[in-house]
Amino acid sequence: MKFVKILLTLIILFLLFVGVKAISSKYITAEVVPTKVDDISFAPPQPVEPEVKKMSHVKTPNEVRGIYVSANSFLYKPFLERLDMMLDTTTINTIVVDIKDAPGIIDYDIGFDTPCVKPLISNEDLRSKLDYYHQKNIYVIARIAVMRDECFTKNNLELSANKADGTPWRDGKGHYWLSPHEEKTAHYIADISKAVYESGFDEIQLDYIRYPSDGQMNLLKYEYSDTVNASSTNTEKRRATLKNFVGIIRKELGDIPLSADVFGMVLTNNDDLTIGQHLDDFSENVDYISGMIYPSHFPDNWNGIKKPNSSPYQVIHDSMQQGLGRLNVRYGTSTANKMMRPWLQDFSIYG
Repeated sequence: MKFVKILLTLIILFLLFVGVKAISSKYITAEVVPTKVDDISFAPPQPVEPEVKKMSHVKTPNEVRGIYVSANSFLYKPFLERLDMMLDTTTINTIVVDIKDAPGIIDYDIGFDTPCVKPLISNEDLRSKLDYYHQKNIYVIARIAVMRDECFTKNNLELSANKADGTPWRDGKGHYWLSPHEEKTAHYIADISKAVYESGFDEIQLDYIRYPSDGQMNLLKYEYSDTVNASSTNTEKRRATLKNFVGIIRKELGDIPLSADVFGMVLTNNDDLTIGQHLDDFSENVDYISGMIYPSHFPDNWNGIKKPNSSPYQVIHDSMQQGLGRLNVRYGTSTANKMMRPWLQDFSIYG
């Protein structure tokens, strides 16, 4: 009997031992191996791109009454104070600001990478300035000089207007010009225009959108074309080339408002003035046409006016009347009246 008790006790102790072993093993984790800090690699922190504010735009006024502002003036405090006074006390509702001037320099940081950007102010400051004018409901147009360009031409001589020997042609004042036969140039202008619009400008205005007019024109030769000189024999080729060039820009800009400056006599002449500009061609690819109706630039006896510089009202009246008449035939009065937006001369070359 005593033996049986001892045996039962041993059995119970054995069972207790096995149970405790099983319970404890349930919570035992895998062996942890110490790791040196040097063995751990961390991904470098990724830079966070600052969120770029999407700029709002002012709707194109039904009647644009504007004033030209050079790049430097747009940053000159005394001038801006006078400009504010004009905006507050007159019916001016638009300013036209130089963005890309004839030397080809882009004067503001527009978020576009090119050696020709020489920013006077940052993109952030530019946006702030445009916001200021938008709050005053002022429509801001960006003026972009196209074909006359020193900077981009010197960096891309294959795109320049050349002489027959392949060297760059220069006008009577020694300026370089880009060739309108090169579509790469049209894409360059379109890219600048899109960046300008995204920075807050409300409209793109193309200037110097033409063939050269001064200098040794008989030496000027373009790739893919005959010699282009001051002759009526190349009128159709010049017109077709320039129309295609502007058409590329129009297509790339989509619905962005687009205008173009043309010689004043383009409104009245049926030829291209040897520079490729024709009213019909521009009317197909831009929203607004700005004839530069400067009486001092018109020849004596133009349209029966002995001295145009002495008769500014008559020159402007006749130019607009004839230009609108041509567009009325093509589009109807409701469209044509909105397309014409003349530049008016506030200076006199000949006194």
